Amino acid sequence: MTHPPVRLVLLHHAGGSRLAYRGWERHLPAEWEVRALDAPGRGLAHGLPLAPRVDDMALSLLDRALDGLDRPLALFGHSMGAAVAARMAGLLRAGAGPAPVWLGLSGWTARPGRGRAVAEAMTDDEVIDLVAGLGGTPSEGLGDPLWRRMVLPALRADLAAMAGFDPLADTDWLHVPVSVFGGRDDPAVSQARLAALGAAAHRLVGVHVHPGGHFYLIERAGELAGQITDDIREALRATTRDPRLTTRGT
Repeated sequence: MTHPPVRLVLLHHAGGSRLAYRGWERHLPAEWEVRALDAPGRGLAHGLPLAPRVDDMALSLLDRALDGLDRPLALFGHSMGAAVAARMAGLLRAGAGPAPVWLGLSGWTARPGRGRAVAEAMTDDEVIDLVAGLGGTPSEGLGDPLWRRMVLPALRADLAAMAGFDPLADTDWLHVPVSVFGGRDDPAVSQARLAALGAAAHRLVGVHVHPGGHFYLIERAGELAGQITDDIREALRATTRDPRLTTRGT
């Protein structure tokens, strides 16, 4: 069977950058266009101000996700990136552009944030303890003053944006074909919550649980990319059978 080329947009975790997906294109179909994007205020987007809200982040990234688009669009995000991907999918279905054919949500369960005030009140040490508990940064980096100066502002802004985000205020994104991914031992995202997110999706493609914690994908990029490829192709087959699957309001 001939599969159409796809643009796959990859969105990173809080405090991270597109480098979280470095080398992923080697594991994905050669005919696909893979775009790993930096959120505002870091990497290739360092000239942009940090986004105070998930909505601001999603709107900023939409332009880059859609630039020159000539093929089906798929979105994959991990942790904060999953929240941003969901918001982008909702905006696209509401008319901001062509609806994505697939939405991959990793390390996230669509639970509303605790409120910006809680995140903004956290001390630097509390933020670092949170990151350390998730296993996202080597312990030697957490105590490095240069690391703190470079990473903490973006990390704090991202945590505040997530804390103020309610993904269920607009659930249009749940109508996009969805796949859910997570780590079996993730302290922040239980398997039960992953299953609940999958059950909430109107068109669930798959739920995939991997060995590992919150950042399971670092060690399992090849296996994860294979599942993403299979699930996107399944979503495309479903869309071919019924084009209404990617239109607004279905």
